[in-house]
Amino acid sequence: MTLQPRGWPTLARIGLWWRCAGLGVALEHDLLCRVPCMRLGWACGPRVWSKLSSGAVLCWALAGCRSRDATQIVVGIQSDPMGGVLSALHVVIRVAGTVVDDEHIQPPHGSRVGFPQPWEKTISGAGKGAAKVEVAIDAIGDPAAKPLFTHLSSTHFVPGRTALLRVPLESRCIVYPVVPRGASKVPGPLSGPTCTAPATCIMGACQSSDVPVGRLEPYARNWPTNAPDRCKPANGGAPDLQVGTGQAYYVPLTPGQVLQAESGPQGGHHIWIATRMKNLKQAGSITKISGLQPGTDTPIPPTTLAFTYGPDEGGYCKLYGIRYQLDNEGIDYKQFLGKPLDVTVTVTDPAGSKATATTHVQIASTLLNP
Repeated sequence: MTLQPRGWPTLARIGLWWRCAGLGVALEHDLLCRVPCMRLGWACGPRVWSKLSSGAVLCWALAGCRSRDATQIVVGIQSDPMGGVLSALHVVIRVAGTVVDDEHIQPPHGSRVGFPQPWEKTISGAGKGAAKVEVAIDAIGDPAAKPLFTHLSSTHFVPGRTALLRVPLESRCIVYPVVPRGASKVPGPLSGPTCTAPATCIMGACQSSDVPVGRLEPYARNWPTNAPDRCKPANGGAPDLQVGTGQAYYVPLTPGQVLQAESGPQGGHHIWIATRMKNLKQAGSITKISGLQPGTDTPIPPTTLAFTYGPDEGGYCKLYGIRYQLDNEGIDYKQFLGKPLDVTVTVTDPAGSKATATTHVQIASTLLNP
């Protein structure tokens, strides 16, 4: 009885051969995961059968090998500055309706400053085809109270691809609890909308939470800092900024156009401002709005926002649904009714690029909803 190994034709194939009483026993397995083949001759005694058994185990183990299914979704959560109002995030991820991840994320060192930081979770789609992936994020302020807002996002696996589902959390979506004002003239904070699932708050308005697979980005480890930026392309030229109006979309303003102020949900009185810009960063840009009554030089304290801009036509990006309060910091809004107002907007991006534009409007003498 002879045990004779044969040659190794390629590195991609392992062959184990035994010769027994002139009858060949071969055990082959293709490392490229082709169909394994086992050919057994006559029994040759306990010693050989021991080796054959070991070979059979190897064959069965390797037979399970298949080409690796690289289908994955990386859920990437990043947030506007939240001013320390969030104490935790509760993240639930479902695949085809089944919960695959349920986590509470808290500030790593107890301090809410800068929380939340970018966070990611890789969800395997191996063997799941184009199954649906759903993400629900509760933004928690007071742990004993209901969440300040819930953000929803959903998409589908792309077979064979590792894709990033970028989930932005926006400060304008916070729904603040109503606080009695008492004798104070200072309005409460501005609240975002309350959306009915599957809609969610995006750009301060209730919109579809579904992200088409065509909008998924290829995953990269530095995704928090390399977000595609259609607002500031390479060599795009000088920054350009336009000031308009609009609660649900951008509408251009004509000089002297009449804007009617209205009462807000927290007791303030505001006009709707919208902006349109290009060659400034889409995310991380600071938008500052200030007002001045010409003739009297009566100012309205500025409002500063860190909202992400949305894409618009012609290479521009837009921001709409901005409530600019005439009674900011508790000043009397009535002094601006029926009077002209110069509204100045300055946008400064993280790289230091800046643009400023001023529009001249007339504030109506009456409120839209007194």
